[in-house]
Amino acid sequence: MDTTIEKLQKLHSSVQKLESALQEVWSGIDEIRDDEYFSDLLQKAKQHKKKKQPSNENTEELSVLLDEFANSMGEIPEDGTVVIDFEDAISELIEWVKNNKLR
Repeated sequence: MDTTIEKLQKLHSSVQKLESALQEVWSGIDEIRDDEYFSDLLQKAKQHKKKKQPSNENTEELSVLLDEFANSMGEIPEDGTVVIDFEDAISELIEWVKNNKLR
């Protein structure tokens, strides 16, 4: 039982770190979205896709990289709600294990 509680507490700590890391990630994403040069890159890629800009190897590569960036970003949870719910569930489980013995 004690090892189970220790493992749950370690998991709880990791989830708290994950929540903090997600907040940092989204702050960084907000900052890069506000960056003027990055906005220019997005505009060039958008124009390239609409074929309003002559195609060249650099623009094509930029467009592919920005698509990968956007797709990867879409996989990151936008808020910590899921993480907070998981953190709460772990806390409740720890308390239950402490208060109830099955053996």
